[in-house]
Amino acid sequence: MAKNPTIARPVPPWAAGLVARLSQDRPAVVTRKDLARYLAELGSARSVDDTVSDLQQLGWLSTLHLKGVWAFVPAGEARTSDPYLDLRGWQAREPDAAFALAGEVAAWHLGYVTRAYGGPLAIWLPAKARVPHGLRPHVSLVRIAWSREDAQGLGPTTALLREKGLDLTGWANGLPAFGPEALIVQLASRPGSFRVWADLIGQLDVLAADCDLQRLADFLLPQSASAWQRAAYLLDRGGRGDDAHALLGRRPNDRMPVVSFGDGPTTVWSAAFSVNDRLVAPLQQQLGKA
Repeated sequence: MAKNPTIARPVPPWAAGLVARLSQDRPAVVTRKDLARYLAELGSARSVDDTVSDLQQLGWLSTLHLKGVWAFVPAGEARTSDPYLDLRGWQAREPDAAFALAGEVAAWHLGYVTRAYGGPLAIWLPAKARVPHGLRPHVSLVRIAWSREDAQGLGPTTALLREKGLDLTGWANGLPAFGPEALIVQLASRPGSFRVWADLIGQLDVLAADCDLQRLADFLLPQSASAWQRAAYLLDRGGRGDDAHALLGRRPNDRMPVVSFGDGPTTVWSAAFSVNDRLVAPLQQQLGKA
């Protein structure tokens, strides 16, 4: 990475063709395979290792938290501020990797929170999938019982994206991300994994309104009884009382144990959903007093 990005970076003769190609294509990240292909197309006999080392010294490539992949730094720019470079690098290095932006990251892209969360990125992975070693300190893993085959369907519907005026292919910076139904399931099954509840509560009615009841029920099928109860309760607190009871009626197990929601000092009991709520209703009450 260049120490001073405002200073023009040198382009030695051996690198002229390669830098020109990179500047034309402007890839966010490049892998060893990409660089080997560029070198072969340019008829260069240089090794990938030497090329990477030299381009890093010259400031044209910067390191990521993953081995075998680097960020390209175009002329006149500092290292990009793209918060998803590591995830793009993972995709480039392992095209079969399945993951989705989750939690507060997905909520921000869908407009349910008004500010981006500054901590580790929340991502969902299929069962038994693993985050690459170098990436582990920089993500917050959300485990929900969906398979790799489910991954493609977890995002928002095309109709919802159009309704919200979001780019059909470029929303969430072009990465796979939870839609409202998958987000509700996360909130209901792993409430502690969501870190900005206070920011979300004011938009809970919007989140609830955006949910398709059939999709939500389908996503809940492999989840626990408590997840069904919390999901229905969230719909109810979001102003969809009839649909909340309809969702509760679809659960595969009629058993309805007492379920806790959050761990705050104030408790609101919901007999209809058998939920001891120490999170949602108390925050809504605080918002109403503001």
